[in-house]
Amino acid sequence: MKIVDVRIHQLIVPMKPDTVHSEGVDDKLCAPDPITGRSANFWEFPKWIVELVADNGLIGLGEPRRGDLGGALRKQAEMLIGKHLIDLPLGNLPLPHADDYESYIIYEAFEMAWYDLLGHHLGVPVWHLLGGKRIDRVPIDYWMGRCTPEATAERTRIAVDEGFQGVKMKCALGDPIAERVRAVRDVAPDFSVVLDPNERFDDPAGARQVSESLEGIDDVLFESPVPQDRLDWYVQLREEIPQKIALHLTSIQQLLPAIKADAADAYNLLGPLKSFVDWATLARQSGCPTWRGTGMDLGVRDMSSVHAAAAAGCVLPSDIIGHLLREDDLLVKPIGFAEGALIVPDTPGLGIELDRDALARYRVED
Repeated sequence: MKIVDVRIHQLIVPMKPDTVHSEGVDDKLCAPDPITGRSANFWEFPKWIVELVADNGLIGLGEPRRGDLGGALRKQAEMLIGKHLIDLPLGNLPLPHADDYESYIIYEAFEMAWYDLLGHHLGVPVWHLLGGKRIDRVPIDYWMGRCTPEATAERTRIAVDEGFQGVKMKCALGDPIAERVRAVRDVAPDFSVVLDPNERFDDPAGARQVSESLEGIDDVLFESPVPQDRLDWYVQLREEIPQKIALHLTSIQQLLPAIKADAADAYNLLGPLKSFVDWATLARQSGCPTWRGTGMDLGVRDMSSVHAAAAAGCVLPSDIIGHLLREDDLLVKPIGFAEGALIVPDTPGLGIELDRDALARYRVED
């Protein structure tokens, strides 16, 4: 089997109404673009679909994270054309990559597409190529941006109606956080809650302030409450507040010192498929459960995350929800969902089919 073509599609797929912030909140929820440095709301950045085309007619699908990635994607695509199966070892494709976010943001799209293509060629699911599945269903949380307590309650009602069992919400110090958490519990008393301020509780005093406001409310987790380069603050907070704490990490270089310092109860991890499974396995073996981090992605990347989370045995609810909150997932058949969890497919490759009509509808030019 040989790669004979690589197709790259640039898309803008809006979020559905009332899925991010309440009216009047201005919060981009993303860092500047890693390639161009451009700053924008995360839903304004382009998404991408990559197709690896083989000489046997099979196609593998990949999807990187959002961003101004076109030039870098096309440059690496040229490096794959003409490569045979023997030239493309799993987990170490002949493309520039390392274990840091800036290096693998492009690489992971082609790795994903190669896993999908190889899975179709061999007739096995991607999770099989990642070492086998440890779970048959991947739990996920509902998600919302920074909202009023009233909007939080309304969105929680939607989450309950759709079968979710927990919610993750963006926030910042100064927001009505306790009121929002109580609004969730008024609607769904058994819901778990993840507060994700993107390090914007500022320091241990800010995190303690939020913690104290939640007195009497259990099953609330703080994700990256303070700057993540201060692992000493995380160690301190774990001794001072009752809430569990998670770190949102993107490399093995970040994970190893965090585990050594015993800085978190759990980890939200990104990374290419094979690396993610390796890192999550390490965290689990160290006594820390994990979940699969995503970026409000489309169906291709989200399904790849289902396979990765299944292979890694992620028992905590993951962030794999972009395909439900974007205007379209770009899949012919949606990812299976039941009782708060995504169903892990047993079909070859990623187990998905690209919706060509939707691809054409949301495609944009460079």
